[in-house]
Amino acid sequence: MGILSVDLLITLQILPVFFSNCLFLALYDSVILLKHVVLLLSRSKSTRGEWRRMLTSEGLRCVWKSFLLDAYKQ
Repeated sequence: MGILSVDLLITLQILPVFFSNCLFLALYDSVILLKHVVLLLSRSKSTRGEWRRMLTSEGLRCVWKSFLLDAYKQ
């Protein structure tokens, strides 16, 4: 019984670190992916004016508010 409690204690100490690392890596990968998408869209010749409007600070704010509203509804 003592070994089981030690194993459980070690597991409970490792899990938060593991999940925080996973969260960091997922966030980092998302930022890199978003950066590549924005770069590809900014280089695109078709519908260039439309994407320029979306990439302004006002456009990004609008997209972010829309994302938050969708998340709140769910």
